[in-house]
Amino acid sequence: MSDFYNPHEVRTSRKMHLCMYCAELINVGATYCYQSGNYDGRWYSNKMHPECFDEAYSGDGMFTAYSNERPMVDA
Repeated sequence: MSDFYNPHEVRTSRKMHLCMYCAELINVGATYCYQSGNYDGRWYSNKMHPECFDEAYSGDGMFTAYSNERPMVDA
């Protein structure tokens, strides 16, 4: 079985979510990145702050879930 992922979508949160990268809350009304796919034979869906998504996939795309610092956002 091959691995694949769908292109990410930018969504507006209708309920609270937990960011897969930094483990901080994604508040209602905030934008977040959603991505789903299949990795190692298992389906997944990720919800992340946009800055966390950029940080997570800027390198090799490997990260440990819920254990990273949230990147600073330029104001």
